[in-house]
Amino acid sequence: MEQEQTRLKLLTLYDTEDELAKVCSALSVQTRRDIIKLIAEMPCSINEIAWKLNIPVSTASFHIKTLVDANILRYTSSNNKRGNEKLVSLNMVMFNLMLDRNSAIVSDNIQVINVPIGSYTSYKAEPTCGINTPDGVLVIEDTPAMFSSPQRFNAGHIWLKCGYLEYKVPLLNYSGSRTVGTNSVYDKHAIRSVCFKFELCSETAMYDHNCKSDITFSVNGLEACTFVCSGDFGEHRGRLNPEWHSSRDSQYGLLYNIDIRYDGTYLNEKRVSELAIEDLHLVDNDLLTFRIEVKPDAKHVGGFNLFGKSFGDYPQDIDIVVTYQNIGRK
Repeated sequence: MEQEQTRLKLLTLYDTEDELAKVCSALSVQTRRDIIKLIAEMPCSINEIAWKLNIPVSTASFHIKTLVDANILRYTSSNNKRGNEKLVSLNMVMFNLMLDRNSAIVSDNIQVINVPIGSYTSYKAEPTCGINTPDGVLVIEDTPAMFSSPQRFNAGHIWLKCGYLEYKVPLLNYSGSRTVGTNSVYDKHAIRSVCFKFELCSETAMYDHNCKSDITFSVNGLEACTFVCSGDFGEHRGRLNPEWHSSRDSQYGLLYNIDIRYDGTYLNEKRVSELAIEDLHLVDNDLLTFRIEVKPDAKHVGGFNLFGKSFGDYPQDIDIVVTYQNIGRK
């Protein structure tokens, strides 16, 4: 399945009238907004969308085509044991509407950093715990010391009952041409938000949809939020799981977006804490450090399964989206 590429779209009242009309028309119908909400949680087939929204397949297909024509959604495909499956996923995550044709703010510059789930720099793991690689060669179970194995960098699925995984990525000032076809400038003083996107569920023997877990997410040593993961999911196979992966074990997770903005931290677009982008002191740090953790004294010590691009339902590892305000070019 092809990963989403379009993150931010700039629309104006002057230069893109046709495109603006398509977007406004597409968003004017409640059913289409319901489809977008559904796809934001997980890419789905047209039949699944029709079933979940209790509408005819023909109606779902019509509305989806309208959203695709407006570049809000896109058609993708997933290769699994059931064959090639046509899915619908997000194409436009956000758009800016410019009212002034002479505005000096052209658009925000988006930097996407992909972090393999096995590239953690520090960890603490308590059984049940383990690591799966896509080829099935490395399956480490209930042996915390093996989390230090160099083979962890190939991980596609990691689980632990209690503990944490911590990652470090460079976040430097860039200048000059850094993206194809643009003169991008990455100035840490202009960072507007940092968003972390990953697929996760709780962890227990085999799976249990009622296994709750308190997940704490921290950035640069500061707790951004703690949220309750509702269960360890496994009633159907993950879309991307290798055939050798047992159907009795954890299969997929939910997609979480933790977005730290100027006015606080948002979990899947809901404000959950006051930790703001300026609190991270990104200008003074060349490394961005983040941690996914289940604390031993949490109310629900339910562990977590972290899925990479070759397991679960989403073809990604951990995506970090850094948004820079781009000022001064017309």
